Amino acid sequence: MAVTQLFRLLVGRPAARVHRRYSQVCPASSERLRIFESLRDKRCRVEATGTRLSILLADGRRVKGTSGVTTPLLVAQSVRVKGALVSKVNGELWELGRPLEADCELHLLGFDTDEGRRAAWRTGACVLAGVLENEFGAEVCREGASELGLYCDHLLHNGAWSLSDVEERCKKAAALELPLSRLELNLEEVRELFQNSRLRLQLVEEQMNGPTITVYRCGDSIAVSKGPLLRHTGILKVFKTLQLSPVTLANQTEGSGLMRLLGVAFPGEKDKEQWEREQEEARRRDHRRIGTDQELFFFNDVSPGSCFFLPKGAYIYNTLTDFIKVNTCSSSEYRRRGFNEVVTPTLYSTALWERSGHWEHYSENMFTVTSEGSQTYALKPMNCPAHCLMFEQRVRSWRELPLRWADFGALHRNELSGALGGLTRVRRFCQDDAHIFCTPEQLEEEIGACLDFVRSVYQVFGFSFHCLLSTRPAPCLGEPEQWDNAEQCVCVCVCVWEQQLERSLQHFGERWELNPGDGAFYGPKIDILIKDAIGRQHQCATIQLDFQLPIKFDLQYVGRDGQSRRPVMIHRAVLGSLERMIAILAENFGGKWPLWLSPAQVMVIPVGGNSGAAVL
Repeated sequence: MAVTQLFRLLVGRPAARVHRRYSQVCPASSERLRIFESLRDKRCRVEATGTRLSILLADGRRVKGTSGVTTPLLVAQSVRVKGALVSKVNGELWELGRPLEADCELHLLGFDTDEGRRAAWRTGACVLAGVLENEFGAEVCREGASELGLYCDHLLHNGAWSLSDVEERCKKAAALELPLSRLELNLEEVRELFQNSRLRLQLVEEQMNGPTITVYRCGDSIAVSKGPLLRHTGILKVFKTLQLSPVTLANQTEGSGLMRLLGVAFPGEKDKEQWEREQEEARRRDHRRIGTDQELFFFNDVSPGSCFFLPKGAYIYNTLTDFIKVNTCSSSEYRRRGFNEVVTPTLYSTALWERSGHWEHYSENMFTVTSEGSQTYALKPMNCPAHCLMFEQRVRSWRELPLRWADFGALHRNELSGALGGLTRVRRFCQDDAHIFCTPEQLEEEIGACLDFVRSVYQVFGFSFHCLLSTRPAPCLGEPEQWDNAEQCVCVCVCVWEQQLERSLQHFGERWELNPGDGAFYGPKIDILIKDAIGRQHQCATIQLDFQLPIKFDLQYVGRDGQSRRPVMIHRAVLGSLERMIAILAENFGGKWPLWLSPAQVMVIPVGGNSGAAVL
């Protein structure tokens, strides 16, 4: 049955709003629901234009549709694809029930994909929020999903409950097939909607990285979501709560009483069983267990979030550092690629961070100390401002560019204590950091060289990977014209590199895709995602364009024409944090290190009591 024919069977049905109730609603929630519906009534409904669409599916098939009428759900039904939970339209995540607007490439995603799983868990978080709020009297402040599962941050002043009780009530609530209504709200509307919850409003405002944020109605509760949800809650059949723990907020001086309930949700028992097998394998490969068993490293409360590397762990640490400098060549890999290593201080006056703009955007994540005269200093969380200082020390010529400087100095970031976790999130770390200063004409070639460096390193580890081109966020620094030029240059370079990958890495199946709005506040970037032995994705390498720091530091070079020109700055890391990469490698190899990286390459085992002296 054609998509449009299927739609005609449904279009005659009235689009009445039905919001099933599964609990008593408190006055505050009732007022919030009233405001939500009022805002929804003000929205103009998008009328179907009737324009014919051509929809390209992932398997190469094309189907026809109608703009404003055809939805990914109708397409999935027409081509008999089962298990789709969410979709991607031209690379953008798209709800199954949201009408298509133009010709597009359509990917239908199930629970076996990261995107499908996240959509299911975001929906499960909405169900959990409704249960906690309407059945247990909790004040829900934030809900969402991460790679660990779904979560709900809440305040519960009175009452007690068991995790099993919450699971059962979530299952009953989801079984009602509660509809999910979507609204895009601006800051003023968000403040009106959450006017009766100060903490909730504060957290929502912190989540907003653009002019609007997406809000959903799920039954009798209102939730904020960073991505699309399922069509209705009935798709989720199984809920499992994992743990309840306190939440530490940024700039918090005393306990807020905020608690996080973490859980997972699944379309069926088979999905749950597969997840449990994955979790068991992940526990077996946990780098913290490997680190203890192999005497690689440990942590101590005298320096929270800072790792103590024992001799065997230090061997891996130093070998990785040498590897990124030397790689597989007999001569220095850095030198062959034109990099020079520099050494910079660890402690800087806040004047430097104010000049760079980091103090405004990042000061809460920096460790500060006060010296004589009440002068405040901060431990560096990144190297880029120091490298800008080095560039401006004298007049630079176009003949010197590109300048490629690498820095292995220790970095410190004041991560929240609740976010710390083994080597994957630490407060003291080192990364294979480098900055390239080049002319605009050299930019494309430099990005291509950085990507080639990434490829040569990841091939050694056997990682499969793909790239995300992250474009301008909101808010961002700089003029729109600068962002337009930067994004176009990066996009062209990635296209060229993808053509090279098609010839040399075709068996890896690598790809690149757009990641709109996720660039750094100072420029667009390319993030490289690797996949480990058990299918988990990690973002390690990054290549970021920065048109802002050269402006803030007024960096200049003398061009061919004798005129002063502004250089472009590229931030580049291949391994990323050495600590985090060691954690990823430990879990990827299950503690069975490659020979060149193993701290115990040879072990002699005596077979008899008289052979001990010979072994020594």
